[in-house]
Amino acid sequence: YAINTISLSFCNGLVVLGLLLLMRIGLVSFGHGMYYCLGGYAVAMSYNYLNIKDAFLLVIMALFVGFLVSFLLGFFVRRFRGIFFAMLNLALSMILFGIIVKSVSLGSTDGFGIKEVTYFGQIIENNKRLNIYSYAFIVLFTGLLMFIVMKYLKSPSGKMLEAIRENEIRASYLGITVNKQIHKIYVLSSILAALGGGLMVILIGHITPEDTAYWTRSGEFVFVAILSGSLNVFAPLFGSLFFEFIRSYALFYFPNTWQMIIGIILIIGIIYLPQGIGSI
Repeated sequence: YAINTISLSFCNGLVVLGLLLLMRIGLVSFGHGMYYCLGGYAVAMSYNYLNIKDAFLLVIMALFVGFLVSFLLGFFVRRFRGIFFAMLNLALSMILFGIIVKSVSLGSTDGFGIKEVTYFGQIIENNKRLNIYSYAFIVLFTGLLMFIVMKYLKSPSGKMLEAIRENEIRASYLGITVNKQIHKIYVLSSILAALGGGLMVILIGHITPEDTAYWTRSGEFVFVAILSGSLNVFAPLFGSLFFEFIRSYALFYFPNTWQMIIGIILIIGIIYLPQGIGSI
């Protein structure tokens, strides 16, 4: 149970890592559950309709769908800032939720399920061994992506994010094309969210629109992003781990008031760790 929860935290941590990139540029999205949902549905539908069963190919499908949708929508959302950017993404997420719920061919509220995946074309019949493969794949893949993001943030291109956040006009005078940079970060952030959704389906084996595209899921990701802060790329992972275990124990011991406990923890975190877990 603990290992499964940790693996799920790694999947969700990728979405929060995507939000970290947006926070570095001064933006927050309340609709990243949309890309989490798209990545998950890309994996589930590729498995069921295209008969793609290899985990690596399924993840590539999630990456492709996340890139394609975010690249097209990026031309529209990159023109907005602040609360307008946040709420626009929320609206897009709820549109996707409505489309899936009303469409029987997309599984409606029941969603999609997948069975055993393969690794490098190898069929693993032992369920315990298959779980170990899945855990290892998720952890290693997430670690690789975090390393790539860390390298990017330390590069000159990554340093531009802070310049844009501090003063867009001054950044443009320095020769930075602000809208293009926001578009690029939006695409990278969305790809990370889509990959998180794809890995989640490989881990759990099922996806529904209410668990992914509904506004409460996006709110959870923002909650963890605030709790984690944007100072360190490993903070989203620890924040996601902290959130998943706190929610699990709160649901077990206080099933009727667990939301209040999580809210109190967030308030304490804001007061005593205003820059998030990453500041530690």
